[in-house]
Amino acid sequence: MSKKRIITVVIIVILWVGTLISSKPLNAEKSKDFWIRERVTAVISSPDIIPFLLGFETVFSNYLWIKTVLYTGENMIGDNNGQWLNDMILAINMLNPQFYPPYEFAAVMLPGITKSAEASRLILEKGIPHIGGSKNRFMYFYLAWIYYEKYQDYTRAADLFAYAAKDPKSPPHWARLSATALKEVGRVEQGIVFLLELYENSDDPYVKRSLHEKITDLYEENKNELSFQIPEEFLKKEYK
Repeated sequence: MSKKRIITVVIIVILWVGTLISSKPLNAEKSKDFWIRERVTAVISSPDIIPFLLGFETVFSNYLWIKTVLYTGENMIGDNNGQWLNDMILAINMLNPQFYPPYEFAAVMLPGITKSAEASRLILEKGIPHIGGSKNRFMYFYLAWIYYEKYQDYTRAADLFAYAAKDPKSPPHWARLSATALKEVGRVEQGIVFLLELYENSDDPYVKRSLHEKITDLYEENKNELSFQIPEEFLKKEYK
């Protein structure tokens, strides 16, 4: 980085801190540390700050992520400041939407801290278009689990589990979860058809065995209500 650019960054930081200090008097009911966290989050959550970062959005988002992780480790027990953590995740995602760890944090940790799944759901839904490659299936899986566990929206959960399960690298129990969710809303037949499709398109013996077990169980439980029959040779097939 050139000397001129370094000086520019330092000046911006100084002006930024000055804005924080002067923008709001300290509330006597809040600790100094909490007030600083709140004001910093308010500033960095605004897209208006991006031009002033001079292309260092990724570096700054990584710094904020480290601060978030350290804060969580030190204060999660007995601290109800879930809103601040939520705001930090939103700020990080705004600066670097392709950065995966905050989404995982939002899915796994945030519901327990905030006692609500709404923030996690919104973060994941907004982030899915930005996360590609092998991590994309986990975004769908986490979102599916939130719909299944927190909202009891089994139809939506089943669709999301199914999408995640179609990735060749996804574990076989994801497909089973989709079928289970479909069963919850009376769509057993659709669940079995989905599992059969995955079974036929898989070359992994472990995956095929797991899917076969789930298909057989669902079929035996509901065969009198289905509009089709599965051949006996399929049902009697054995896997070592």
